[in-house]
Amino acid sequence: MHLWRIRSALSSATPALTMLGTLGLAAWLSRSSSPSDGILAFAQADTEMVATVEVGRVASIEVDVGDVVAPGQVIVALDSGAIDAELAVARAEEARLRAMIPAEHARLDQEIGASVEELKLELAREVEEQRRARAEGEVLASEISRVKKLIEDKQASHDALGSLDVQRAGVEAIATEKPRTIQLLRAQIAAAEERRKRLLQQAGPETAQIEADLAVARRDIEQLEVRRAQHTLRAAHGGRVSAVRKRPGDVAVAGDPIVEIASAPGRVIACVPERAALHVEAGDAATIWARGQDGAPLTGRAVTVGPVVGQLPLRCWTDLNVPVWGREVTIALDHPVELLAGQAFDVAFTRGAAPPPAPPAPGAPVAAAAQGAPAAAPPAGAADTIRMAVPAALRQRSRFEPSGVLPRPAEGRYLLVSDDTGHKDAEDEGVPWLFAMSAAGAVDPEPVPVLGVKELADIESITAGDGGDVYLLSSQGYSAKGKRKKARTALLRLKQDGRGFRVDAEAYLAELLDAAGPAALAELGLPGGTRPLEIEGMAYRDGALYFGLKSPLDAEGNALIWRLGAPRALLEGRRLEGAGLSLWARARVDVELNGAPTPGGISDLCFLPDGSLAIASTPSTADGAAGSLFHVLRPEGGLLSPSLVRRFPGQKPEGISLALSPGKLIVVFDAGAEAPSFLELPWQG
Repeated sequence: MHLWRIRSALSSATPALTMLGTLGLAAWLSRSSSPSDGILAFAQADTEMVATVEVGRVASIEVDVGDVVAPGQVIVALDSGAIDAELAVARAEEARLRAMIPAEHARLDQEIGASVEELKLELAREVEEQRRARAEGEVLASEISRVKKLIEDKQASHDALGSLDVQRAGVEAIATEKPRTIQLLRAQIAAAEERRKRLLQQAGPETAQIEADLAVARRDIEQLEVRRAQHTLRAAHGGRVSAVRKRPGDVAVAGDPIVEIASAPGRVIACVPERAALHVEAGDAATIWARGQDGAPLTGRAVTVGPVVGQLPLRCWTDLNVPVWGREVTIALDHPVELLAGQAFDVAFTRGAAPPPAPPAPGAPVAAAAQGAPAAAPPAGAADTIRMAVPAALRQRSRFEPSGVLPRPAEGRYLLVSDDTGHKDAEDEGVPWLFAMSAAGAVDPEPVPVLGVKELADIESITAGDGGDVYLLSSQGYSAKGKRKKARTALLRLKQDGRGFRVDAEAYLAELLDAAGPAALAELGLPGGTRPLEIEGMAYRDGALYFGLKSPLDAEGNALIWRLGAPRALLEGRRLEGAGLSLWARARVDVELNGAPTPGGISDLCFLPDGSLAIASTPSTADGAAGSLFHVLRPEGGLLSPSLVRRFPGQKPEGISLALSPGKLIVVFDAGAEAPSFLELPWQG
């Protein structure tokens, strides 16, 4: 009886037990794949609208929907026939004006030559008359002596002597005047010859109007070339073509999208509901489960949290008729993963991964940093660098890889140099442009033109001199193809010209070094010649330029610093003699590459207001991204003792200078095809 009752009870309870077991298993499986209280999130991609800046007809579209494109790739070509015709006319006018200058020089040279010849003939006549007057005076003196003797012997009258005295007075007057006339003629000939020499060496007032017209013609060409470059539309970022809005032959107006490119999602947006809005902060760790997929979760951290509770995007609503309120939180993944735009996730946040500490304020004590040094900051990779905002319009026109930075306090901006401009292997490669950036990191879409040169090649540094002078220096090194064209050896002095600059003086340093001979090179630390030479750093102090060499290093692994005592003598004389170029100092500035000590070369120099020296370094010859920042308290030449301020693993600090923010140093990082970044560090002094 009891056994029967137990069996009956079990039989009655079986459905309930089965349901409880199923629910428990489902709950366990659900918890193992994603949190039951997970917050909805989705992968967000940016859409780049490829559009023209002026009305134009679409000539060709080089991509189709679904194509993967790289940064800088040509997407659309607009019909440039009209602007090409304008360019041809402008270039013809420039050629005509350029031809007028030597023609005018030839005319003036001929005119001056004829004048010199006339003066020389006149000089010859005057010299001949002077010679005749002297000869005639000697004859008259002899005759007067003879007549005087006859008068004494009473064989002649005094009347004969009187006429001879009159003749002699006239001859003496001529003989006295001729030297002054001859001297004047010789001075006139010398002045004419000097004028002729100046005419051949430099422009003068005789051709000033033509030079002015030529400058206007060149400005017109530059503007037309800018417009012509805008007829080739390029991708500013990599991604996949999501839409093609126009076809060849269609007319596109300014701002009208022609092609749309969806970039690969680089971040996850979490829709934090209002009930949890106050429980998420920047720096919180995030665990991310892909909905509908098994596998290990992704990890990341909250980098931005919406400042207010507001209405969340439509896709965050569980009921399309009921708006959801909360805060949007942007999550940066710890490791890059290819995501699908719009892909859904569940996210759980964990408090404890605090954001990186802010650098200490100017004047605060800093551990492990010498007095006057840039303040020690969190290790690189702590995301304290700030990405520059590079407009798509600028990326379509040029590569932008910052290699040097110069503050312009009066203008409230920075000037940046890029070691590459224009587009590789294109007509505009090496276009002479600088770039402007605001204090907040917004790069101006319009480049800053440099007039007076056709090309800037591998510009590695920029610094300011006296009287508003700006200096640019190319690397002096060979290209990856083993070539070193003249433009790669340039040292340029610029003067401001409107919104841009004009080359005021130039010299080609490596060429001058090659001509100096082995002994001079050995004194500069180049016993093997200039083949390994790479100069990436430059600074100005007390009338002298200082060059920081990336390579070669000396036998002990020290980086070299040269001092150019008289930049003006080098630039205007275009010779090393008298310029005072010398090996000034050596410094050990190693970096850590993949965790291993690696010989470092100088990527930039900056003298601080207290007289100390900041040095940025990158691997001298090794491949890889790594960098360091050093400080020299008393840079007096010789063997320096730099103190390490900070490492930059995985980053390339290419330029340093005083920041627009008082008491700070700015460091700019080149990231190749990716967006460059910068960092401000306080310094104490």
